[in-house]
Amino acid sequence: MMSDSSVIDYVARDETHNKLVLIIQEDRPWDDVRTMHRQLRAKIDTYYGYIMDPVFSKEYPGTKPEDVAITLVCTKNPGSESLQFFQYVRQVLAQDRIGFNYIAHSPSPLGGSGMVH
Repeated sequence: MMSDSSVIDYVARDETHNKLVLIIQEDRPWDDVRTMHRQLRAKIDTYYGYIMDPVFSKEYPGTKPEDVAITLVCTKNPGSESLQFFQYVRQVLAQDRIGFNYIAHSPSPLGGSGMVH
């Protein structure tokens, strides 16, 4: 959850794109945009610090920042203001060649998948 900026939620390997993916899980609605953006910024700062830390290189030998993507998985669709903020986050992280995207995924009783952006 974005509300706990001290924790890396999940780590996965995207074999298709040959990326290590650090996942942020968020289940709350995007109603309080200021709080959500502040919390996302803090969470991204934690993830960025981890990626740039020498400990990361020891845990994932040979993995460079350009081999990493951060993915925000939302169960509630973000609004237009948040989508603009995500674009800003994407641009900032791209300066260090770190990818960023989000998945808006509404849980479905039929097991449908979300949309990647």
